[in-house]
Amino acid sequence: MPKFATYLHPQTCQTSKPSHLIPFKGYSFPHYSKVRQELEKSLSDYPSLPVRRVKYSEYLRVHTREYLQQLVLLAAEKPLEKFNLEMPHLLGGCWGLEHCLPGYAYGLGGLFEAIAQMKQGNLERAYCFSLVGHHAHANWGHGYCLLNPLAAAAKYAQEQGFEKILIVDWDIHHGDGTQSMFSGDRSVYCLSIHSAIDLYMAKASDLKRGTTTAAEAVGHCNIPLLPARFADDFPPKMGLTGQFYRVNESLSAFQSALDQIPWTPDLILIFSGYDSHRDDCGKETTGWTEADFAALTEAVLEVAKKANCPVLSNHGGGYKLPITIASAVSHVKTLASYS
Repeated sequence: MPKFATYLHPQTCQTSKPSHLIPFKGYSFPHYSKVRQELEKSLSDYPSLPVRRVKYSEYLRVHTREYLQQLVLLAAEKPLEKFNLEMPHLLGGCWGLEHCLPGYAYGLGGLFEAIAQMKQGNLERAYCFSLVGHHAHANWGHGYCLLNPLAAAAKYAQEQGFEKILIVDWDIHHGDGTQSMFSGDRSVYCLSIHSAIDLYMAKASDLKRGTTTAAEAVGHCNIPLLPARFADDFPPKMGLTGQFYRVNESLSAFQSALDQIPWTPDLILIFSGYDSHRDDCGKETTGWTEADFAALTEAVLEVAKKANCPVLSNHGGGYKLPITIASAVSHVKTLASYS
């Protein structure tokens, strides 16, 4: 059995003031807090990493100083104009998340702890909970993603000697923030499989970011899946170029992408989103079930075996609570036991 641990502590959902006083929107903090609670119960049989909190400044590895200052001042409810700062550019349910900065500090702390243990040889695989982050860019956020813990963890891992890092993202939404942070960075390879036509992404970010063309231009890999209700000629009509895939091609396309990674990774990071389940947002896009999340995990672990490198999975999206937990359990069971 591989050396495995989880990090699901309540502190990862700590807020700077009582959460019921914060006007969150949509599937924001209250939803992810429930997810964490259910995960902690469902995965209680696994060893746990110790609680660790890092300084907010650790996020400066991937976020601008001005953006972080804006968030800290918003959380303290201080007027930004006194510090010659404007309001940060935040969309899609991010408002209120500035009060979750303590949670973000503990979430990143867990990722740091896992990486440190992996560097020491005490840990081979881990599953860590943090508030989600793959839509967070260097100086703005959207999609319930204020900061990008996994991206910051990738930079930290490189400082610890893990030079080549593969980031795998199977959330239904494109990891546009992560891709932008590592644009042109040949030491980090982002592989994202996601819905090609997503109205949310079209409004908040840009569908073009999720195309194969856009990824190749910045040294990464996108696998855009075209939902069944859209004809093959729809992407070109939308000005989207490159290759597109269908539901029945998703797993084979994912495997093919893994087979074509440009180098041997020293560490693999996973943004494990479960909104891609067929009973969540993936019905006519991925068609995935709990068994498919296990298959995706096995495919990544085979890469890790060949590379002899550790794997760190970070909890991602998911809107249907029972589906999210069942899918996460399937992923974690595979992550903890596959050999």
